Amino acid sequence: MKETMKKGAGIRKQLQLLGLIPALIMLLLLLVALTWQRFEDADRDLRELGSYLAQQIASSSEYGVLAGNYDDLRRQARLAMQQADLQYVVFHDGEGKVLLYEGRGQRQDHADVLEFHSGIYRQPVSDSDLLEGAESDSQPERIGEVVLGMSSARLLARQKEILLASLLPALFATIIGLWIAHYLARQIASPLGYLSGLLRTLRNGDYRVRGRSHLRGELAELQDDINELASSLEGAHREQQTAIDKLRHAHRQAQSASQAKSDFLAMMSHELRTPMNGVLGMLQLLEETPQSEEQHEYTLAALESTGHLLDVINDILDFSRIEAGRMDLDPVFFELLPLLENCVATFRYMAESKGLYLRLENAGELAGKMVRSDPTRLRQVLNNLISNAVKFTQEGGVVLGITTAQVRDDWLDLTLAVRDTGIGIPQHRQSDLFKAFSQVDSSTSRRFGGTGLGLAIARRLSEMLGGTLTVSSDEGGGSTFTLSLRLLYRTQAPAPLAVPADEEDRVGGLLFGLVLLVEDNDVNLLVARRLLEHMGVTVVTASNGREALEKVRQRDFDCILMDVQMPVMDGLEATRELRQWERERGRAPIPVVALTANAMDEERDRCMVAGMNAHLAKPFRRQQLTRVLSPYLTPEHAQHGR
Repeated sequence: MKETMKKGAGIRKQLQLLGLIPALIMLLLLLVALTWQRFEDADRDLRELGSYLAQQIASSSEYGVLAGNYDDLRRQARLAMQQADLQYVVFHDGEGKVLLYEGRGQRQDHADVLEFHSGIYRQPVSDSDLLEGAESDSQPERIGEVVLGMSSARLLARQKEILLASLLPALFATIIGLWIAHYLARQIASPLGYLSGLLRTLRNGDYRVRGRSHLRGELAELQDDINELASSLEGAHREQQTAIDKLRHAHRQAQSASQAKSDFLAMMSHELRTPMNGVLGMLQLLEETPQSEEQHEYTLAALESTGHLLDVINDILDFSRIEAGRMDLDPVFFELLPLLENCVATFRYMAESKGLYLRLENAGELAGKMVRSDPTRLRQVLNNLISNAVKFTQEGGVVLGITTAQVRDDWLDLTLAVRDTGIGIPQHRQSDLFKAFSQVDSSTSRRFGGTGLGLAIARRLSEMLGGTLTVSSDEGGGSTFTLSLRLLYRTQAPAPLAVPADEEDRVGGLLFGLVLLVEDNDVNLLVARRLLEHMGVTVVTASNGREALEKVRQRDFDCILMDVQMPVMDGLEATRELRQWERERGRAPIPVVALTANAMDEERDRCMVAGMNAHLAKPFRRQQLTRVLSPYLTPEHAQHGR
């Protein structure tokens, strides 16, 4: 307690000094008030004296004015002039004319002279006059006036005396106040300014600053508190930086994990698709060889199973791309009706083989209309819905119904409903239907197979397209999946976009020309070579990019099928060197088609940046290969046909 009182003594002393300032101000105000009062008293005394003298002279000058006795008036004036402050005396008659002037000089109008006027009245001299005056109740007769000119010099001198008497205390109080203010500025304001500077430094983010000033009492405690605050802020800042570093490290790890996931998907895509390409290619080649009916049945079954396996791989890759936010849309104007007709035609054979009908309703509502969306992703959603409807329907059929409503001149509300007469979906399982890896029948003895990703991908793609995908169903009563979209549309276009044909579309005709096939996998090399030879082209092979460049320098090719991942030199590096070699020699660029087991969009972009002309993902069907090569190996373009 004593220590606390001792620490507070300094501040209390300073506060006491601070309390003197109002007292000094009050003292100054009191001195001013007293000085002003004394000024007024002196002025009032002078005026009372002048008025009194004027009245006395006026009362004793009645006889001299009535009798015209100027000697008597002069005697009265000289008696009055014995007053030192009196400058002159002037007598006037009743009409205001000057009867006598007696003064210390000529009468002048001076600002420092105060004039006092008093009337000279005729006084009653008998009882009858008194009675008449009382009865008449009239004012005494004014017979003249006396004017006294009194100097204000004495008043000014008095005021100077008062001022000098008041100036010393005021000056002393002012000096004391200034000294106290200076002392307080040094003892309080300066330390407070110093401490305020410390706080500003802390506010600007420099938490290493510390107060080093020798302060006492509460100011010293305040400085200690600021130092503790600075230490706390510095520690918090270090912890914050540590947390930020950890977050950055975690972010880098997340990015690395995401990149590792992408790399893993790319690797798995390559490792799965490479043998799949060999299997699918060999089955396609086997299908075209002479076979018995039983062998042909086995081949078709193997092709169908391979197609299902490829669908599973594609679903997993698509879902991974969506989850990673790497699924991009490419919206364009295209004619919607041919796309819907193509989707129905794709699954018509599957439906008819099960004895089901599959048809398109209200197709006329889209006649001549072109909409803006991503046709590839829209096709993917519809193919999934129609495929599921056919797969889960045993009797009856599937209908793709179209409903349109014009919102404005250029906007269209489109509803595509896929209705089936299949097994239906229980009400309590519909909420899980669009979850990844979820199916209505999740037991190990499922009849219908699949990854459970199709509807999850379809809903996510529908949302990316700006629409919604909903379901309504009753167990045993069929299901209806409804895709609702609002699309920008127009009725005419200069060049409608051709809808990509399905993979099962047959492409007829032979190709012409000399093709360099660059592939390091022997099975894939054999498959691609046989397919190309069946198409009618001449094939030269190379096992890596360096060998391919050597063969390009030796002879001319109409097209190059370039695998991307190869030993010695990969396809991307080989394509870049090929383009550089062509530019140096002024040669026309040879079309290069990338053959890659990596179906990720990033791989396609890398191929295009490297200078390739087209991209074909493995495994591919004969029709896809024919479609990609057709622009470069027609009789008009090929120069080296057999």
